[in-house]
Amino acid sequence: SYNHWYRYITKEIKSNDLAIANLETPIYKEGFSGYPSFCAPDSFLYAAVGAGFDVMLFANNHCFDKGKRGAIHTLDLLDSLKIPHCGVYRNSQEREERYPLILNSNGIEIAILNYTYGTNGIPIPAPLIVNQIDKAAMERDIAKAHSMCPDAIIVCIHWGNEFTHETSRQQRELTDWMLAEGVDHIIGNHPHVLQPMEIRSDSLGPKRHAVVYSLGNLVSGMFARGRDGGAMVTLNLKKF
Repeated sequence: SYNHWYRYITKEIKSNDLAIANLETPIYKEGFSGYPSFCAPDSFLYAAVGAGFDVMLFANNHCFDKGKRGAIHTLDLLDSLKIPHCGVYRNSQEREERYPLILNSNGIEIAILNYTYGTNGIPIPAPLIVNQIDKAAMERDIAKAHSMCPDAIIVCIHWGNEFTHETSRQQRELTDWMLAEGVDHIIGNHPHVLQPMEIRSDSLGPKRHAVVYSLGNLVSGMFARGRDGGAMVTLNLKKF
């Protein structure tokens, strides 16, 4: 059981209308392992869901650490638990039907987009698809999200340099580009340490944009200074 890892923060997680987490490991029935190739048992996901997480993001550099069978088992388990998920798809048809991920809560509709810089050099097993950072594809996805008329578009993105508290030029440039494309908020992961958080003002209206470059770690096997924790960010959204 992994339930005890959340004992001090379960109340905080469950206090939100929607709690979203980055699932940076495939879930499988055997071959459990840590760095550099991750694999966790079903009970790892049960604990996260039991702690209050409602949505899982799966586009990250470890999503195919257990190959095709691990990715599919993870997706099947998420579906069996009725947990909405985003970032990896069984095939192109599923991606077309399920992406962007649209969430509704308290009368507010949110579109979630999820991308990763890569998969640690592991080939993407056909016909599976993972959303990768590619401006042409992202531009199409953002346009599709806009066509659905959500109240907010949030990009959750796996990027940046590991173990580095400073943001990279690529992160900053991509942030400017996404905001110019009409993304409302950006939440980042991958560096495994905290990176800056900022609020951007919108020159065209009253909106403000939250940009979180890296949340660090929540539950992990990393214990070096700076890697042994992280942050949770709460967005309070309202309609104008």
